[in-house]
Amino acid sequence: MTRWLPAVDPDNREMMLSIGAFIENLSVAAGIQGYEAETDVIGKDNFSSEIAELRLIKGKETSISDRAIKERRTVRKHLLKSPMREEDIKYLVGNNKNTVFYYPLNSKAGSYLSEATLLANKTQVYREDAQKELAEWIRWTEQEAREHHNGLTPESMELKGIVRWYAEHFLSKGDVLSKPFRNETIKLVEEQVQNCAGWLVVKSDNAIVTELINAGRVFQSVWLRAREKLIAFHPMTQVLEEAPWLTELAKELGHTGSIQFVVRIGYVKEYLQPVSLRMPMSKIIVIESRYI
Repeated sequence: MTRWLPAVDPDNREMMLSIGAFIENLSVAAGIQGYEAETDVIGKDNFSSEIAELRLIKGKETSISDRAIKERRTVRKHLLKSPMREEDIKYLVGNNKNTVFYYPLNSKAGSYLSEATLLANKTQVYREDAQKELAEWIRWTEQEAREHHNGLTPESMELKGIVRWYAEHFLSKGDVLSKPFRNETIKLVEEQVQNCAGWLVVKSDNAIVTELINAGRVFQSVWLRAREKLIAFHPMTQVLEEAPWLTELAKELGHTGSIQFVVRIGYVKEYLQPVSLRMPMSKIIVIESRYI
């Protein structure tokens, strides 16, 4: 559990969602190679050491391009406020009408999500344990990026020009805890929540392991369809990590069950290539001799 985030994800909910998204990627990749991935969720709770078993069975190749996986990325800036086309939302949602919902920015629910996201960020940015945890996951220098192969970098935060150069050469973990850094974070979020087309929400019936894994898979399947439509995705988790919003969100949006993802979305003029750090396979996959 070296990548667990106890300050912002004490129940390991987000870890299970991430594993679900990873499983969906494996399933899609298997289909591209002509296999079907059968999945059984075996984890008893969010802290089980073994979560799922996957078996690859020879099948038919799918027509999905591997670019959907390779070129997926988070986009934080330059989202357009242009209204989402109804046919594009239908394409994103697919067969997940009972779990995936879209709210335009200027709708009542959209306004609530913008305000709640901003307030949750203001709360979290001044929560010391959360900010220290964030500081541990920012790789300001290329050396740190090469060493860890994970976390946020100035490039993935979409810093440009002199700002990016300054960040790479002069910022450190301590700066993340400074008042100016926190204030700049709030200022950035204020701009973000008002500059997009709207919000995409993914819910589940409850928060047991199987539901979280499935929600992660649903979310990833939707995200993999976004790039070809030039739709940017920017997950904003703080509203699901801070009280009172984490407990009131579903009710405010008129849903039963639990909200698992809140995503800021909008069209972009161009989709940049992914820049997030990728861990080597040996760091995330263990092949036991009994399977060889």
